[in-house]
Amino acid sequence: MEIQDLSYQLPDGRQLFNHLSATFDSGKINILLGVNGVGKTTLLDFIAGVSERRDLPFKDFPSMHRVAYQMQDAPFTGSATVMDTLKMMMDLDQPNKRFSEEELPASLQEIAHSHFRDLSGGQRQLVILEGVCQLQRDLYLFDEPESGLDVKVAVSVLDRIKRLVANRKTVIMTTHQFRNLPTENVKVLVLAGKKIAFSGTPMELMARAGTSSFEEAYLKTDI
Repeated sequence: MEIQDLSYQLPDGRQLFNHLSATFDSGKINILLGVNGVGKTTLLDFIAGVSERRDLPFKDFPSMHRVAYQMQDAPFTGSATVMDTLKMMMDLDQPNKRFSEEELPASLQEIAHSHFRDLSGGQRQLVILEGVCQLQRDLYLFDEPESGLDVKVAVSVLDRIKRLVANRKTVIMTTHQFRNLPTENVKVLVLAGKKIAFSGTPMELMARAGTSSFEEAYLKTDI
């Protein structure tokens, strides 16, 4: 999966991407890093096809109906329960599929019959992430999946994402959290200066920066 020579201006005239090229590895977690406002979410939106038509710069990506996207803003409100919400999401793949609360992670079983509107932001994040992971897709996009979660729950989220890769799925995710990030089956892409400033493994990034800390290596990358 490759983006070739992508340039894009925001409606206000600001240049967001300037001849950006990037390659994402299949069957791995591709971690997209960068400061706020650099365009990470916009890039995910382009890949998912939710804000702009994917066209010539995007090569060998799955068709849009084979992509699952966990966005930062949860789209569900109203009186639906957690189970109702998950069933609605899974109906996108298999309408009328039977699904029980016993199949949920322990953190969701205890709120399975709570109304989605009554959940905290972190709990809503967990529900949407689980629904996305249940979809049978080839490419999964996660925009800051640990945002608003405590450390223990964030670890379980990353474990859930690693299970997708273990099942030969491809993941592209953004994050600002470095604690407990995986380093195996991972590719790192640092978005800076309207382009990809680094692309490689976590070990390569750390070696380039002369440190054994993933976070410190990122901070030393030119941004």
